[in-house]
Amino acid sequence: MADQPHVCLIVDNPLRDLEGLVLLGRQLAARGVKVTLVPMYEQGFDVLALRPDLVLVNYTRPNNADLIKSYKRAGILVGVLDTEGIGGKNSDQFAEMVKSAGCTELVDLYCVWGQAQHAAFLKHGTVPAELLHATGCPRYDFCAAPWRAALPKPPVAPGYVLINTNFPTVNPRFSTGSSHEEEAMVQAGFTRDFAREFIADSTRAYRAVLDTSVKLATHFPEIQFVLRPHPFENLQSYDGFAKLPNAKVLQSGTSLEWISSARLLIHQNCSTAIEATMLNVEPLSMEWFNTPALRLQAATSVSRSVGSEADLLDLVKRGLDDRLPPLANGTDEARRRIVTDLYTAVDGASASRVTDVVLRTISAARRGVRVTTSTPPPSARGLLVGAVRRTLGYKASAVLRRGLGSAETEHRRGGKTFAQDVVNAVLGRIDAASADGRNFVAQRATGISRRTTRTASGLSLQLTEAN
Repeated sequence: MADQPHVCLIVDNPLRDLEGLVLLGRQLAARGVKVTLVPMYEQGFDVLALRPDLVLVNYTRPNNADLIKSYKRAGILVGVLDTEGIGGKNSDQFAEMVKSAGCTELVDLYCVWGQAQHAAFLKHGTVPAELLHATGCPRYDFCAAPWRAALPKPPVAPGYVLINTNFPTVNPRFSTGSSHEEEAMVQAGFTRDFAREFIADSTRAYRAVLDTSVKLATHFPEIQFVLRPHPFENLQSYDGFAKLPNAKVLQSGTSLEWISSARLLIHQNCSTAIEATMLNVEPLSMEWFNTPALRLQAATSVSRSVGSEADLLDLVKRGLDDRLPPLANGTDEARRRIVTDLYTAVDGASASRVTDVVLRTISAARRGVRVTTSTPPPSARGLLVGAVRRTLGYKASAVLRRGLGSAETEHRRGGKTFAQDVVNAVLGRIDAASADGRNFVAQRATGISRRTTRTASGLSLQLTEAN
C-alpha cells in the first residue's frame, strides 16, 4: 500500500533485545505496518537508505546524536525505546542522565518502561509530556501469558541453580579493559571519581562472585549450576568454573528463558532478580561484599538478602528442599511496587502499548499535528562520516573501516548482528503462542531505491505475513 507506514526498529544487543523487538515488530506488522529490524551498527546506512516514517532508536546518547540529527533532517520521525530503561541508580538519575546526554529535543516519541521513570522525566523536564509514554518494555512480555509459552527451552534440564553475573565494566567482552569502560561511564554522565570507585568495587565483587560460585558447585556436587554472564561480559574469564563437572557457563539465549527453568537465582546487583520475581523464581542476593557504589536498590529490594557465604549455602540447601523461610516483611510489597515503578506491568501488553503510541505518532505527523522545529546540523565529525558513507557506499566503507579500525571494534560489530533464521525461529514461537492464527516471516529488507542500494548493508530484515 502506498500509504502503508514503515517503521525501523534498531536492535542494540541481539542476545538481550532481539526477541522483544521481534514481538514488537510482529505487533506492528499485524496492524498493517511495514517493519524492518536494523542492526545498531548498520543504522547509519540502512535507515537513510530505507527512509521509514519513523525509526525507533535504542537510546539517546552523545554517540548517536549525529545519527538522530541525520534522520530528522531526512524527514524521518524519531522515537526512543531505551534498552537501558532502568539504567542508573534510580529514576531521577536516569532522567538526568538522558537529559544531560542531549538529543531529547529532537525526538517525536519517548517510551519509558515504568511509572517512576515517567514521573522523573516530567519532573526534570527531560522530554515534553505530550511525547512521553510509560509503555513497559516488550522483552518482559515473555513473563506473562500468552507470550511466556513462546520462551524457548534452554539446552539444560530444568531444575538447575542459575548464577547471573553483572560485571561488564571489569570483565568486558567488547572493549580492551576497564580504562575504556571508565571513559564510557564518564561520557554517559557519571563523574570520574564515581566511575573509578565503581570499577574498583566491581573488580573485588567479580572475584568474590567467581570464588563463591566455585564453592557452591563444589558444595552441591549433585546439583547442576549454570553461570550466565552479562551479555557484554567476557565468557572465557569463567573457564575455571566451567571445568567443574556440575557447572556450565553459557551466554546463549535470553535471561528470561534461563530463569524460567531455574530452581533459584543467585546474583549481586543484577536486574534479572526482578525478572525472577516476575517468573516466580526466588532471587538470592550476595550482600556480604556489596557496596554503596555497586548496589542497585531495586534488585536488592526484591531479593532475599544473604549476609555470608555460610548463609548462602544454607539458603540454597533450603531452597532446593522447598523449605525457604517466609519473606522478610515488606518484600512482597516491594516487588509489586518495583514492577509498577520500573516496568509498568507484567501483563504481556508492553509491545501493544508501544505499537499504539508509534501509530499515533505517525498519524499525528501525517495530519500535521506534530510540528517539528529546525534540526541543527550534525557535528563536523558527523558530516564527514555521512559524506564518506554516501560517497563510498557500504562495502567500500566496510573495507576502509576494517583497514583503519581495530580487531576489537570488528568483534563488537559482529556481536551486534543477527541471522535471518534466528529471527524466523523467534517468529515461529510467537506465532504459535498468538491467538490470531497469523504467521510472519523475516526477509531481507526491500524497498531500497536503486540510487541508495549501494549504501545499504543488506543485513536488515523486514517482517512480512506469510501466504
